[in-house]
Parts: sequence; structure tokens; C-alpha cells
Amino acid sequence: MKMKKTILATIIAVSQAASVIPVQAEPIEHKSNGQVQQHGLDKPVAEAGDSVLDNSALRTGDTDSSLSNAGSSSSNANTSTNSSTPTTDDSVDSTNNRRDEQNHDGSKDSSGTGTERSQASTGNDDPALSNADAEDQSAAADSSAKDTMEPRATSIQVSQDSLVLYPNSSKMEQNGRAYNALRNLTVKKGVSYVSLRSIAERFGYKVGYDGSTNEAILLDGIAEARFKANRGTYTMNGVSAPLNGTPYMDKGVLMIPLRSFAAAYNLTLTLESNRIILTPPVVPEPEPEPEPNEPPVAFFTTNKKKYRMGELIYYEDQSTDEEDAIVDRKWDNNNPAFFEPGMVEVTLQVTDKHGASSTYKQEIEITSELLYNKEDFVRLFTPVGSNFEIVGSSVLSFDALPYKYWTEPFTLFRASGPETVNNEGILYQDTIEGATRFMIHHKNNLGEKAKFYVVAENKGLSTANVNISSLGFAGPTNHPEVAGRLAAARYFESMIDGSARSSLALEPGEKKLIFTPLSTPTVSSGDIITMNAELVSDGPIQYTIFMVKAKNDPLAALPTLPDLDPKESIVRGTFKDSTRVFEYNELVGTKPERLPLTDNTTDPFQKGTDGIKFTDATNSGNYGVLYYIVLNRVAPNTLITFNPRGGLYSGAARVNNEVVHIKHIGSTQNTTSVLYRTGDKEERVELWITPAAGSNLPFTFLFMPLPEKKS
Repeated sequence: MKMKKTILATIIAVSQAASVIPVQAEPIEHKSNGQVQQHGLDKPVAEAGDSVLDNSALRTGDTDSSLSNAGSSSSNANTSTNSSTPTTDDSVDSTNNRRDEQNHDGSKDSSGTGTERSQASTGNDDPALSNADAEDQSAAADSSAKDTMEPRATSIQVSQDSLVLYPNSSKMEQNGRAYNALRNLTVKKGVSYVSLRSIAERFGYKVGYDGSTNEAILLDGIAEARFKANRGTYTMNGVSAPLNGTPYMDKGVLMIPLRSFAAAYNLTLTLESNRIILTPPVVPEPEPEPEPNEPPVAFFTTNKKKYRMGELIYYEDQSTDEEDAIVDRKWDNNNPAFFEPGMVEVTLQVTDKHGASSTYKQEIEITSELLYNKEDFVRLFTPVGSNFEIVGSSVLSFDALPYKYWTEPFTLFRASGPETVNNEGILYQDTIEGATRFMIHHKNNLGEKAKFYVVAENKGLSTANVNISSLGFAGPTNHPEVAGRLAAARYFESMIDGSARSSLALEPGEKKLIFTPLSTPTVSSGDIITMNAELVSDGPIQYTIFMVKAKNDPLAALPTLPDLDPKESIVRGTFKDSTRVFEYNELVGTKPERLPLTDNTTDPFQKGTDGIKFTDATNSGNYGVLYYIVLNRVAPNTLITFNPRGGLYSGAARVNNEVVHIKHIGSTQNTTSVLYRTGDKEERVELWITPAAGSNLPFTFLFMPLPEKKS
């Protein structure tokens, strides 16, 4: 079993809790007729003193004199049989101690010179240190690294691939199977030693030998580690690190410090009563390679393959994507009709969320037969909310409906000046009782983030109730026309569905923030907010709109804020009777007719007062005024459209109980937006519109008879 491992290039203090990695070792040996039989290994286990180290396994024979000398030296200096091994510093047998003392004198043993042993043993430059000296030095240098720690009192669960070792024994267990190490787990001077090959192979590492340096090599597929007898350091990818004991040869088997091995390979080492558990780290399974993305398949159909000029073409997009992740569709030449004969090619390109795309093309034939001319076609088939071209100057020839209106007692609180706000301050303030409509439109030009608030204060002597009935808010955005359109559309939607309804009570003198959608967003410098709203109060309420830096507490800042001067009398004020109702009982739509509004001629601008300066104010454009138009008799097959007369216009209208978005950019007098078509019978039609903030005025409604439908 081989797995990915995490390699530590640097080993910190060996006394730290070590982490983990995997390997394979020797199974239980069964000797038969003098042969060693193995289970689970494809190489024979060498007898003690006759082991082998080649390119893939540790060879412990006498083919390398340096390694065998070190081995026999270690045999003399470190008792290494399978007999019982002491487990504490004081339990090293006296024979070994005497031999160590001889080596201290620099006398030779069967392996060679003391100098030769000492140089290999400690990684130290002092040749006077013997192998035993190196062990003593290693143990003394870090007494905390000794393996005689208190074992756990309770049994722990051995996880998958963990290796269990037993002190003074060659027994090993892994995944429910028993194995024999080449040598017992031995404790010398408080340091536990194990057979390098036995433990390494149990975790799946390849064990090799470099004859030129007399080093054992461990390869795990990622890193290369090198260990050497009588040297107190090892290398990991060429970087040297200390060991907590000095490796030695035991009859041809290289023994290494267990704790250092565990630390080097990120194995968790746990002592539990009479056993030691080495646990490899949990390596998450690699994420499966994502399957290559299949591009979407573009495809569309038409209801026919051959059309007359001016005949409506129905396109049906049938594009597919295996993830249902088409994010963009680009049509080319998918006109609703064509007005010249010949073959035309229509193209559809679809793109998925990964950026893959495909294209489908289809040819259709346009015959020379004429069904509708272009003018008739666009009046009949342009979708509601879409525009078609007209001759703008011709609108003035349409008969104007006799515009006579009455008003409803809604007081308008218009705050759009200063439209561009350069300082913190109060934008507008006035006290109003009863039905109140708000039109708010401002741009933050503070140079930092700001917030807008409306606070309501009860100026009466008794509890006052405030009931909000409709509200449309948009922004922040740097496109004023977009904010104006969306605010108007949401205002009409809330009228229909009642989603903005809320109420609050104010005690005398009490202040509360109202219109949460307005005060919630933080507005970046350069961005615009717009709001249209309506409420009713049963007492005198002072409304104050102000802007402060986003970090400031609004109610705490309010008493110190200055009144900001718009320097114009046409952009803010309080205006009474701000609902204009036009009801018409005559038949409309049998001929081209128009209803011009906001022109200050047939539809005059409101007059009011500035609630802060107490001066006259004019509602230029009648922004915030609600127009309610009731046409009790609209002829069958009548087209109702919106035609802007002052330039760019982006707003919304309510037609019966539907909200229609109006978008005009560019040469707008020569375009008109479809609002409604009556059916085959006379109808009553209701229209609501309020001039959209950020747009130009005036505008007019057009009423035109539809061409006769043909089969």
C-alpha cells in the first residue's frame, strides 16, 4: 500500500510530537530447510549479519568494507541480538559499558579504528568521540527526546495503515496482520531504535544503498532521505537535520532512532501501555479530475421555412447545454419580419458559463408577396415595452385630447436639490399632515461613502400614526436614468401588490428614521439614489432628508447639520394637490390623437414653497406628480404608446394592473414605446405615470388605430 506523503524538510526538536507517513516491512518469517520464507514481500529477508543492501533494499553483507566495519563496530559497541533489551538509561548491560569505555580510550575493535567510528557516529568533527560517546552526547543533548515517557492509560483505536511496535520485540502489526522486524525494537540510553528497512518498507518506502558514501537511502516518490551508521544526522533532499540518537549497525542491520524517523516522515507516535503506535497522516483523497466541459449546442427553429414580406416570423430557441448553464445568447439578423424578397441567414450563438460557445445558422426564404408594409407591421407586432420608429414631427398633427384635470389632496415633498451633494447636511425639510408623496433624487459627491436618511418627527401634541402605502427605491448607481426608471417601476408595483405597506406611531416630539430601503445602502461617491413613495399621517410630521458620512450616527449628527442651499428654486419644495386626474368619456383611438403632459402649457408646472427658505418654489417638470388617466371608451384595435418630446427618457407607467418599462435613448422624438393594444371590443383603460427622475421632459401619449389584421 503506497500513499502520498507530506515530507518535512527540516526536523525541529525531536521532543515535539511527531506527525506521520506510510511503508512496508517484513512479515513473519517461516524457516523451512534453512530457507527464509516471506509473506507479502518480493525479496528475501537476510539473516542477521548476512543482510543485503542493493539499489532497492538495504544490503548488510560484507560487500562494502566500510559499512561492514561500521556494522561490526556497532556490534561490539552496541549489543544487538534478539534477546531482551533494557528499557532505561540505567539498564544497559555492563558488558556494553565496558566496551564503550574501551572505545573511549581510542582502542581498536574488530571493525577498525576508533577514529573511523567516531567520525561516522556523531556528525561531529572531533575524532576523539567514539560511537558510545556519540550516543551519550545525543542523549544528553536532548533528554526530552527520550522514549521513556509515560504511556497512555487507556486503549486507543488503531487507525487504518497504522503500524504497532512492541518494546524488546521484533513483532509488528499493521491492518490486522502480524510481521517480524529484522531486529527487536531496542532502547539504548533512553532512545528507541528500530530496523530502518523493517519500518520503512512497512510504510511503502524503497530502501537503497549508496556504496560511494556508505549511506542507506529511502525513497518515497517525493523525497530522498539518507541515513548512515555512526552519524548523528540525516539528510532530506540534501538538507541535513539532527537525529535524537546515533544510528548503528546490528549484525548487518542498520538501526535508527524511532522518534527521529517518525518526525522525518510526519508520523504520529503514540505510546500506549506495552506498545508503540505509528500513525500516518490522513491524506485527503485527491479531487477527481473534472470532466472536460462540453460546449453548448446552439439550435433554433422557425415556424415556417418560407415567409411573405411583412409576415411575422416566430423564432424558438432550442439550444441545450449538459449543465443547463447557457449564460449568453447572441442573435444576428433575427428580424421579426423582412421587407425585401430573397434568402436571409439568421444566426444564433450561445455561450456557457465556462466560456465555451457554439453557433447555429439557418436560412429562410422571403417571397415577393407583401403581407404588411413596415409601418403597419411595427404597429401590429412590436412587443409591449419595446419601441418602434415614427416621424416625430408628425405627432404634432395628431388631434390633442381636451386635457382638463382635477387634483387630489396629496402633498408632494420633492427633494432633488442640490441634486449633487458636496457636503454633509440637510437637503430638505418641511412639516406636512395627511397624504404625502415623496420624490427624492440625489448624487453623493462627498469624495467618500455616505448614507441618506429621512427622519420623521411628531410636531403635534398627541400620538401620530404614519402609514406607508407604496415605495419604490433604486440605487446606488452612477446612471441617473436607470435609478429613475427602476424607482418609478417599483413604486407602481408596490401600489399593485401592497408590498411596501408599513406603519409606525410617534409620540409628541419623538423622532424615528423611516424608509428603510433608502437608509440601508452605503452610497459611494459619484453614485445616485432615487425614491418615490407615499404615506398618510394623522398629525403634523416634520420630514427631514439629510446626508452624512457613512461612518456617522445619523440621529446624533442631525442637530449639528447645516441646511444645504440648492441655489435653485425649481429642484425642491413642498407642493399641494400633487395628484392630477384626467378622465375622458369620449371615444378614443378612431384616429391619431395625443395627450401632451409636463409641457407647462396645457399641463402647467406646480407652484409651492421651499420649506427651509420659506420662498416660492416651482416644480419644474412636475417631477413627483402622479398622473391618473382614465379613458372610459377606447376603440377596438387601438394602439397606445409613449412618445418622449424632450430627449432621453427612462421611466415606467402603470397600464391597468401591469407595469411597463419605458426606455428611450438617442433621438427619442422619432421613437415611441408600446404601452397597450385594445382587443376587438371597446375597452376602459387606466394609465398612471409620474415623470421619472433623471429623464427629460415633456412627453405625450399617442392613440392610433391599428391596421387591419390579415391572415
